Amino acid sequence: MRALTWASWPAFAVVLVVLPLVFTDPAARLLLILMAMYGMLAMSWNLTLGFAGIFNFAQIGFFGIGAYTTGILVTKTGVEPWLAIPISGVSAVLASLVAFLPVLRLRGIYVGLATYVFSQLCIYLVLGQAGLTGGSNGIVGIPRLTLGDTSLRADGRIGYYYLAAALLFATVVLVRLIVNSTLGKSLLAIRDNETLAVSRGVSRVRQHLIVFMAGAAVAGVAGSFNAFLNGVVSTDIFGFGYLTLLLSMIFLGGSGSVYGPLIGAVVVTLVSDYLRDAGAWRDIVIAALILVVLWIAPKGLAGLSRQALDRWGRPTSARETS
Repeated sequence: MRALTWASWPAFAVVLVVLPLVFTDPAARLLLILMAMYGMLAMSWNLTLGFAGIFNFAQIGFFGIGAYTTGILVTKTGVEPWLAIPISGVSAVLASLVAFLPVLRLRGIYVGLATYVFSQLCIYLVLGQAGLTGGSNGIVGIPRLTLGDTSLRADGRIGYYYLAAALLFATVVLVRLIVNSTLGKSLLAIRDNETLAVSRGVSRVRQHLIVFMAGAAVAGVAGSFNAFLNGVVSTDIFGFGYLTLLLSMIFLGGSGSVYGPLIGAVVVTLVSDYLRDAGAWRDIVIAALILVVLWIAPKGLAGLSRQALDRWGRPTSARETS
């Protein structure tokens, strides 16, 4: 989307600052927090899935590794909670080096299968180290984040919202910088025509590894934030529920778009909350919504918005002749 250019970033920051002052209800603020967290996670996944064209399903594994790293650090070792957040990002990056191995040899759906297995192996690793991870019971009693004597849960979790908003803003900056850089252009070249890109001197392995690590770092930080927000970590974080939820956000918003996954995160979070008592109908409605949007605009809501902007941005005479 061209709507959010570099010049409009101050406006984007102002919107993030003002939102919790408009929506003061604790439930509404929790929704804003979830939108921000899912938005940064979906955008990080889109780096590999959308821009690099890698069928990477290890992102949920990185998310869970970040959450468990935080849980272990703050409950077992006494590490300062704020320090656990960047450490969790680093642990996810290290894990990405292992998850990246299938990308060296495999292509397409085989990469997806191998990286999904990686996420499932994380569950067995957690269950096998019950003394450290709590096994099937998970890790409970994760302390809340505080600033001095003030808890981030005070005043309807407003502190957690601003932390989530800051992390989201940093993720948007990171993704935008990557996409507009030489790295981003080379990723698109590899995705669209790998043979031609490699013949021009582009290293597929190096470029894919860099973006793999960048996406893992964001996912690890998001997992750490999730652990502090909920105060508990369990193996559910590696589950199929998070996987399908995030894929819905990416495809609905538009894969291969900078802001599409963020738009998808907002829409899916709102729809899920509105239909929280609808049981299976919630998933059916979301799936139907995705199908309708993709039928109308294959590039998702971001593509639909871009089409509208391009159409209404043209002179009237040009629209009349189209």
